[in-house]
Amino acid sequence: MKTLIINGSPRTQGNTAALIEELKRHLEGEVVELSAFRSRIAPCVDCRACWTTARCVVRDEMDVVYADDFDNVVVASPVYFSTVPGQVLSLFSRMQPWHCAMFFLKQPLVQHRKKAAVILTGGGKGNCEGAFHHLRAFFRMVNAHGFREHMALSLKTDTIPAWEDEAAMESVREIARWLSGDEPA
Repeated sequence: MKTLIINGSPRTQGNTAALIEELKRHLEGEVVELSAFRSRIAPCVDCRACWTTARCVVRDEMDVVYADDFDNVVVASPVYFSTVPGQVLSLFSRMQPWHCAMFFLKQPLVQHRKKAAVILTGGGKGNCEGAFHHLRAFFRMVNAHGFREHMALSLKTDTIPAWEDEAAMESVREIARWLSGDEPA
């Protein structure tokens, strides 16, 4: 089993990092963590090469996602202004070749079904509704399912850090059990 974790936080010792570490402690199999902030993934620039090839011409760490060789995908991110940070959205924008394959070229990709989960952290009012639109679109593109039922939310980090949020920590452990389990995606 192989799990891809997309880390959407710029902070290496912050709330999102604490929940990712808890997930990794309980997750079985190989884990690949891809940082939206520290990777060199370029955003889509609408060069339109994928309109004819269904492939991105840019070669960078996005190739990890394009390889489609993982069984689980987790997006772990802070929430900024009710959605995921811009670097995560830039990474998501690079799904354009797969979108073109499905909708413009009518050549759907053959992808195996994956399990999806989400870890979100944030303070303030704890509103993360805007993130769900982007997450749903991304997970649809990578053929990953189940994130709405498998979320860990720590949305009061201005008053309680994620590593002290027992409900969020337990949700992360439940996600790890689900991702490591035998039930299909």
